[in-house]
Amino acid sequence: MMDDKVKNYYKNNFLFTGHRMVLPGAGEKFKHSCQHCKYFVTVVGHQETKKVCLAGVKAYQRGHKRVPDSIEIVELMLLLGKETLQELLGKGKEHLIACGTFEQKI
Repeated sequence: MMDDKVKNYYKNNFLFTGHRMVLPGAGEKFKHSCQHCKYFVTVVGHQETKKVCLAGVKAYQRGHKRVPDSIEIVELMLLLGKETLQELLGKGKEHLIACGTFEQKI
């Protein structure tokens, strides 16, 4: 393990912290956010609405169904099932950085 003197040197060294490497392909991911993705839709329920990413749903990912701007929760439940829908809604947080399946909204 590093001792405290070495840790503090790298922590306080502004030249070291300023020269971080960014991979070439990562620039596209950092440039976009989930809010501009076509898979990030509004799910309308009886009492509340939530934003959810539908990139993992095979019917939308393969292009069998058109990705809507908003979708009723009942329709999504019939498509996915109760357990999968609960898992999808649990992950439905707004992210700052888009995932690898990002596609620009038209």
